Amino acid sequence: MTDTTVPYVEQAPGDILTADAWNEMQRKIHADIEASSQAAAASVTHVANADDAAHLEGKDLAALTDEVTKRVLDDVRGRTGYQQLFKVLKADEPTIIEHGLGTMPLVDLYKLEYFEVACHEDEEMRASFATFYLVNREERRVRVPTASGGRRSIDIQPPDGPEIGIPFADMLTRYKVPYTDKTNLDDLETEFWKAFFKAPNDRFNDDQYCHSPWFERCCSEQHSVKRLKDQGDWNDMLFIVQPRKTVNFTDTTTPAARFPQPANVFVQHLDNNRTAVWFRPPTPHDPGDDARARAYINDPSSPVIDPDNLSTDGDDIQGRFERELKLMVLLKV
Repeated sequence: MTDTTVPYVEQAPGDILTADAWNEMQRKIHADIEASSQAAAASVTHVANADDAAHLEGKDLAALTDEVTKRVLDDVRGRTGYQQLFKVLKADEPTIIEHGLGTMPLVDLYKLEYFEVACHEDEEMRASFATFYLVNREERRVRVPTASGGRRSIDIQPPDGPEIGIPFADMLTRYKVPYTDKTNLDDLETEFWKAFFKAPNDRFNDDQYCHSPWFERCCSEQHSVKRLKDQGDWNDMLFIVQPRKTVNFTDTTTPAARFPQPANVFVQHLDNNRTAVWFRPPTPHDPGDDARARAYINDPSSPVIDPDNLSTDGDDIQGRFERELKLMVLLKV
């Protein structure tokens, strides 16, 4: 039987998938799905006893089209050999990534930075250094108690930089977390973390992810997905992670004022389906917030050091900060 399917974007074997071709394919997929959805809707001539005939699980045509498009594009990324992994490397212990791509992929590494946040859990708000954070877009600055009994502000968003954060709804789609309009935010967040920390991602320590005061209030009040949408909050929920890397590092001072990110990392392809990643300790830390993060990671039971009280005591001690490295690993063939 002859295959008469016309590709969205014609590619010959060995061609490089360019940004223009990828963008054009996304546009055509979206248009094709929307046209098919409209045709299917037009073919329905009668729906008996429908209180919400224009919606499916509370989603109208535009919302359904966007969700299906995101799922299709995620599937395309997988089929074209793209993988995004969040890993925790232990000192001198190779992490074996079984990617199953059938050839040795390009490997790109980003250090997952610790960033200061306001965690609100169990009716207590505290400063913390997290790797992943759930927050409302409006919570740009949050006040927290200080170690000395006062209060200070934490900038969740850079005061002078671009906004950071991935829409939480996109993360739910990416990790295939099911929900309906009746699902409450507390259950939805729990199911998201379960899905996010499944293989091939690694499980991160409990003190490395949390949510904001706004999330805590909505979770405790059992806000439903429908209520969040009706109030205009659904699209304002963000998942924050800060992957960074240094390019063309040139610091020649002794000792170094800044360190490359990530540092001391090695990659070795074992065969066409497995790649090993490991690092040599210790993980270096820059002065300032990085040093405060180090103190917290090595002793999460102690309060976060206030910015104006940082000392160099304990710099010779190697703890969890020095013997772990959290990475975002990108694989592409």
